[in-house]
Amino acid sequence: MAKQPQASFESILDVPADKVERPKPAPAGTFDCIVRGMYEQGESSQKKTPFVRFTYAFTGAGEDVDEDALKEWLGDDSIAGRTIKDTYYTTPDALFRLTDTLANMGIELDGKSVRAALDETPNANVRILIGHRASEDGQQVFAEVKRTLKIAD
Repeated sequence: MAKQPQASFESILDVPADKVERPKPAPAGTFDCIVRGMYEQGESSQKKTPFVRFTYAFTGAGEDVDEDALKEWLGDDSIAGRTIKDTYYTTPDALFRLTDTLANMGIELDGKSVRAALDETPNANVRILIGHRASEDGQQVFAEVKRTLKIAD
């Protein structure tokens, strides 16, 4: 099913319920992305753990991405219209994951606070590795960012 133009909340609710399709997850493999906009801050719903979340806009698929799975995921759409979220908890034990990702975005970290480095993330380029995770009930499959990598020069 091709993506429709942005619809209003009211028009979305007017879609016949038997025509709603579950979105397919992005295929596993490496993708080049750009950080879209500013990161968002929040806290997890259960434990109230603080986090920062990036939105990555896809710009290209790596050679390790199955072409048939990519075509099925994209349908008639372009990869440029697809995004994925990536969340990092901001606790002392987990902060290294965030700084590793900032470095993979090409952000110089020497002499900078994490907050200052985060301000440089919009429009940064990064390569991500996507894997799949089953829902707790085993009924759905989700694509998630397993790790980030530097984009080779």
